[in-house]
Amino acid sequence: MTMILPSILHEFRLATQMSCPTPGTSLRLVTDRLSGQQALAADWKDLGHVCAWLNRNRRSGAYLLVGHQDGRRRVRVGEGVKLWRRLPDHRADASLGFVDEIYLLLSTGFNKSATVYLQEQLSEIVEGEAEVDWHKGCRHLQDFPLSEEDRKMLDLALLLGLNLLNAAGLRLLRPEQSRLAGQVMALLTTPGQLARARA
Repeated sequence: MTMILPSILHEFRLATQMSCPTPGTSLRLVTDRLSGQQALAADWKDLGHVCAWLNRNRRSGAYLLVGHQDGRRRVRVGEGVKLWRRLPDHRADASLGFVDEIYLLLSTGFNKSATVYLQEQLSEIVEGEAEVDWHKGCRHLQDFPLSEEDRKMLDLALLLGLNLLNAAGLRLLRPEQSRLAGQVMALLTTPGQLARARA
């Protein structure tokens, strides 16, 4: 039973496409051709090229700044609707001197409520990972409510998004760490639960 979820995720990987949108840079773009979601990854030194791409393509979403500090992996999670304006601010932040790479989960359909929710979900995953230090950024925002239907849609978006981020090179986080994956696994491993869900 526990192999069903990885098998499903493998099928979704078949619908992804990788490209290098800015030749001569470290930028790599993984696109889910089913949902239209994208993961953009690059070395931190190419942040200017990342922002130029975001400005041209007008994507919003959540991001992870990844690097090493004191011999451990360290991650800062953030979000934004106008990321091409938000991200350059981090260049002047001395506390982010550890950053080597940036990974972004993007869509044209993410509004502010969606990006905040994705940031919160990614932060929970990073904070709960024993092998990774969470570099706390902004406090969680409370003024962007979501309906239960929107949360379910974003849980699916995050499950697929973690798949994309993994394909882009982020090996720290895995699709099975998402809230939706946990719910699916609970269904698959609880006796009688799947039958009740179908009824």
